[in-house]
Amino acid sequence: MKLFLFDEGESFLHRLNPLTKLVAAVVIFIGLTAIVDPVTPLLITLLTVLAIWLLGRVRLGLLIRSLSPIVVLSFGVVWSTVLFYQADPGSHPRVLGKVGPFPITDQAVAYALVIAFRMLGFFTVSLFFVLTTDPSDLVQALIQRLGLSYRFGYGAHAAYRFVPLFDSELTTIRAAHRVRGVRGGGPTAQIRQYVGFVVPLLASAIRRAERVALAMEARGFGASPRRTYYRRSTFSLDDVRFAGGTVIVIGGALTLLSSLGWLGQLIPPFIK
Repeated sequence: MKLFLFDEGESFLHRLNPLTKLVAAVVIFIGLTAIVDPVTPLLITLLTVLAIWLLGRVRLGLLIRSLSPIVVLSFGVVWSTVLFYQADPGSHPRVLGKVGPFPITDQAVAYALVIAFRMLGFFTVSLFFVLTTDPSDLVQALIQRLGLSYRFGYGAHAAYRFVPLFDSELTTIRAAHRVRGVRGGGPTAQIRQYVGFVVPLLASAIRRAERVALAMEARGFGASPRRTYYRRSTFSLDDVRFAGGTVIVIGGALTLLSSLGWLGQLIPPFIK
């Protein structure tokens, strides 16, 4: 199990300061929240996928596998929204067809696509940050640049480091149960099997947490309000280039959509 889905590599996006990517992701999140047309979130999603693939050098297969669950979920959102969408009072939606007693209108289809593409945009931007950001670098940036308490930052990071260990231990416990002939059965047997997984995992987590706490205390962790760092979190010229390039590309795309009359239109003019 890969912690945080981070795809280790050496690329332009990997070299950026985590805070630069975090700010860019938050700004795009806010923009996607305010968008009410289906074209803009789709365009931002495509641009983000290209950035992850070309600038982040993330394998296309990994990117497709990561996006596939949200794509499947988006189809379900589209169908449920199309069937149960309520048109605004006073509007005159065009009926495209019917599914049983449910009429399908152009407004319903457009609004469903807005939600689906917005979800894809949110998830793609999240992948842009998660796949190219080392959790250790993120913690260092939050502590050194934003003033986050290093006691909290390193403590949370150490806790997250347990996640892949739990995954490997769960695999070992499952194998041990199979060797002992433990098989699934009815609901009661399934519950007993889950309890058999949880109890040793919890005991192992307590032992590991105790060892980590003793090791940190032995090294004087938290003894001083300030500390030195082996690696410094800095901003470079690449961060400036990325920020400027992002503003130019997204700003240019929004300007183009506005000039075409597609920006902010629930039903773009080219499909009316």
